[in-house]
Amino acid sequence: MTPLIFIVIVTVVLCLLIYWVLNTIKQDNKKTFSARSLYFESASELAINSPHEFYLAQNAIKIQRCEGEFGLVFWNLSRTKWESICAEQGISPDMKRIVLRVNEAAEHFNYSDMWVRTIVGQCRFHLQPETAYYVTLGIKHRKRFIPIFTSNTIMRQF
Repeated sequence: MTPLIFIVIVTVVLCLLIYWVLNTIKQDNKKTFSARSLYFESASELAINSPHEFYLAQNAIKIQRCEGEFGLVFWNLSRTKWESICAEQGISPDMKRIVLRVNEAAEHFNYSDMWVRTIVGQCRFHLQPETAYYVTLGIKHRKRFIPIFTSNTIMRQF
């Protein structure tokens, strides 16, 4: 009778051990994620593309985050739009007047002008934490800034 009790106890212990191992294997495959740990956008127009993959339609400007703490601006101004805006303002269509104005909105509003001198191009700049950025492509003529296009707004992610 004693060997029979021993065999039953060993069998129960082995069954419990197998059940425990199989149960822990199933739980390891089930990884749970909280919604806060997923930082992504599902809209294709919000995706961050490399400069080689990016297409921008004529007469448009777009700003996006790249490499964490940098912003990348793309603009594409058609020659006919450029000439018509210059004609409306009474300015000669000189490429030296094309300016990219980077606007920073944090505790105070600041802007910086960059002379880009081209109607199609891209520019990269450093983003500061807790600051919103948007860019305006325009014409600078005698201390006067004439905006043509304004981009979307971005912020640096931490």
